[in-house]
Order: sequence, then structure tokens, then C-alpha cells
Amino acid sequence: MLLFLWGCGANPPGLETEILTPSNQWQTLTTEQVQLDVPPGYVGGNPGLDLPALAATLEAWDKGDRLEWLNQNAETLELLAFQAEGDRLNSITIVQEERPETLTLEDYLQQQVATLQAAGITVSLTQTTDQGRLELNRGDLTQVNYVYPETTTFWVITYSSDRPTAAFTAGVEQSQQSFQVRPESS
Repeated sequence: MLLFLWGCGANPPGLETEILTPSNQWQTLTTEQVQLDVPPGYVGGNPGLDLPALAATLEAWDKGDRLEWLNQNAETLELLAFQAEGDRLNSITIVQEERPETLTLEDYLQQQVATLQAAGITVSLTQTTDQGRLELNRGDLTQVNYVYPETTTFWVITYSSDRPTAAFTAGVEQSQQSFQVRPESS
């Protein structure tokens, strides 16, 4: 579950791809499976399909130290969006995790909390009938995870910032409310 845009590594060779341009307005990012509104200043897409443009944008923003992480995790991410604010990089990831038939949202969240606390991470849990919210704090890194259960899947949205601002926090709350799983194509 702890997926965030952190890591270090070398630049992929031969990246001569269009750089994504942030919008100064809210925008909707759509992949084959999900849809999410993201705050102004974010760029993103499906790393499985849009990896060259995402990587070129990170490099152009002097965030090339995140490329190794991106290359290693691109196929596991359904959606990735990020925003540069000075030397800070805020990110949003969406992944899906397989859900055994007998695993409830409550049990899944309790497993996550136990694992994270065992690793020394402070976790705050909030749960409703249709979603769970985990807020993680480790040093100056903050992550807010929203977990949405479906019959065979848990959708996990992770918002990360190394120094969250009030605008980041407000954006998280508004963005997560827009999350939609797209109807399956026929």
C-alpha cells in the first residue's frame, strides 16, 4: 500500500518525449478503469501507457531522482499524477489490490494498520461503510490513503507530500470525492 513517488536512480536513455504541461484549473484524469479529478498544477496519466511523457516531465522538473521508482512501479499503477511546488513533489497514485471474497474492508484496513505500525509509522484510521481513510506520518512525509472496496478489488488512492500545505490538504479532500471506477467496456 505504501506507494509514493520516492526513490533515486538514473535517467532512462533516449527520452525525447513531450513534457506534460500543468493546468491552472482542476482537470479530470481518466484511464481505462478509473477517473479522478486532480487539483491545479498536477499532471498525470496511466504509467503503463504514458511512462515516457511522465518520465520526461519529472526530468524537466529536476525530479529525475524519482525515475527509478517510476520505472519499477509503472505497471502496478493505474494512475499517477504529480505536482511540483518549489523543491517539493506532491503525488497521487491509484492502484488496485486483489480482494479475496471473505476479506472485509474493516479487516483489510486493520491488516494495513498493523503492518504500518510494526514498521514504526504513525497511522490514523477513519472508516465508513463504503471507504477507509488511512493517514500516515513518518517524519516530514505525509500520506493520505483512501481505500474503496469492490467485489474482487480494493482500489487504493494515495496522496503524498513531504511538506503538506493547506492547499494540498484541501485538494486531497476534494479530489478523493471525485473518484470513480469506470464501467467495464463491453
